[in-house]
Amino acid sequence: MKGRTKWFPRHIHPARVGDYECAVQITSSAPCILWRLHWDGVGFRVPAPMVVRQWRGLTKKAHDAALENRA
Repeated sequence: MKGRTKWFPRHIHPARVGDYECAVQITSSAPCILWRLHWDGVGFRVPAPMVVRQWRGLTKKAHDAALENRA
């Protein structure tokens, strides 16, 4: 998908605060599902107990374009 980074494992932290597309697992017997979560600089803010397996965000170019369109 254009404008997105590659998938990163959970031990690598995002560079910027913001929303990220995450592959999460709610129980160990369930498959991963995609969920949009907010990174607050410390961790992903989750609405319920879940494990973030991997995440991806916007590329710098796409992030800058999104900020430009908001202004």
